[in-house]
Amino acid sequence: MRRSVLTILWTSAAYGFAIGSVHSLRLAAWDVVKFPALILLTALICAFAFFACTLLVTRELTFADSLRVSLATFADLSTLLASLAPVSWFLALTIAQPTETSLHEYPYFLGLNVVFIACGGALALVRQSLRLARRDRLGTGRSATILAAWLAISLFAGGQCAWYMRPFFGASTIGDPPFMEGSNPDFRGATSFYEAVVHLVAPPVLPDDYARRGR
Repeated sequence: MRRSVLTILWTSAAYGFAIGSVHSLRLAAWDVVKFPALILLTALICAFAFFACTLLVTRELTFADSLRVSLATFADLSTLLASLAPVSWFLALTIAQPTETSLHEYPYFLGLNVVFIACGGALALVRQSLRLARRDRLGTGRSATILAAWLAISLFAGGQCAWYMRPFFGASTIGDPPFMEGSNPDFRGATSFYEAVVHLVAPPVLPDDYARRGR
């Protein structure tokens, strides 16, 4: 487990610096601390949740097993993201930067990195679940059930942790963002990751003065 923690610390720090560079050197430096903290916090939460949901499928796994699997999974994710850090850093420095009238290529940068994180997390979970299935002979059905539960848990836990600790990215036109937004609402009024997803699918109607403030 110690090896997994050390891997998470340095690999996620490299990726955090790359994505934060799209805004400023200050945000990049913050992400060197914040992104590893996000990964470790999510891994700890997921370890408890993994253990609880796995008990419904098999009694053969202990909490230590769940913690080990969780850390190994997020170590794999962090390693995959670190391999993509040069790409993200290059794009952060070369995209058409936002202006007061247009975001230009910033949304593409943001979307691409969301895809990196989502695909990396899915691949890491598949690898660890297959390893677990082989080691404990859980069978295809039970392995698939565990994998589906783990994917859902990781999405919701990671999403809410990232929401509270945001910003990790940032349009360069936004000056001096706070270190963490916490529970502050976004420009659509969402106060959680889940509410933000709902607003993305069905945007709420905002008063004109509220929309103009961009909050």
